[in-house]
Amino acid sequence: MLRLNRYRSMDYNAPNTRQRIAARRLARQGRPADGGSQVRPDVRRASLNWLRSGRLLSLLIFLVSMGILTYLFTAERYSVQQITVEGEGALKADQVIALSGILGQPIWFVGTAETEARLRKNPYVESARVELALPDHAVIRVIERRPEVRWQAGSIQYLVDGQGQVLAAAQEQAKPDVLVVIDRTTPELKPGDRIDTDALNLTRALALRLPVELALTPAQIGWDFGLGVYVRLTTGQTIVFGQNTELDRKLAILGTLLKDKTSFTYLDLRPSSPFYQQDQRPTDISQPQP
Repeated sequence: MLRLNRYRSMDYNAPNTRQRIAARRLARQGRPADGGSQVRPDVRRASLNWLRSGRLLSLLIFLVSMGILTYLFTAERYSVQQITVEGEGALKADQVIALSGILGQPIWFVGTAETEARLRKNPYVESARVELALPDHAVIRVIERRPEVRWQAGSIQYLVDGQGQVLAAAQEQAKPDVLVVIDRTTPELKPGDRIDTDALNLTRALALRLPVELALTPAQIGWDFGLGVYVRLTTGQTIVFGQNTELDRKLAILGTLLKDKTSFTYLDLRPSSPFYQQDQRPTDISQPQP
């Protein structure tokens, strides 16, 4: 019995047996049995783990996406190079483009609301709309304030829009179909000033209604701080309308006087009982009337 145990002990401690046990243990742990370098198997196994987990694919997608975004944000192809302007009139297309400030800007960073607000700061622009189209195109649509009336203060005529805002001094003589209002009170105006909108509305209404309803073509429409709006006819007659109130009543009274062939050189339609007088010479509107 003693001999058998000694034999087994000696067999267990034999060199070949120890090597086989150690080899099997290392094999289970994934390490080489010869005790060599473990770097290459670990890198290989880590790569396999990255592929299996999807992290390597995610990294590749991230790098490709960053490259694409960098190209899109920096490439000249995606900056605003073509701008179409619609609705310009007093302003030229190149002026509108310069006012917008978007030429050459990356299309991704162009704020349409900010650009529209910037355009509306110009006195000529009433409203603006900006639209973008990839890769490099922008459309700017503007609605200008139309100088429907010329307001003459002193010897200078000013372009005025429908809301009474002074746009600029006129550079050329008014055409025959342009309404010119003679202001005998204001010495001068500057762009951005506003005139009396009530007076403006009344002058426009008279310019439209007198020729159509009463067959009268005003030789002059004027405004005075004390009188308000008045009309000078080609016959030298002066008709004072005052403010833009009860215009239908005033026109009806004027129509009745014309129908009855009432002679007058000066007619004041402001009071409820109109005042008129007949002079031997045309009335000078600059002189106060009794």
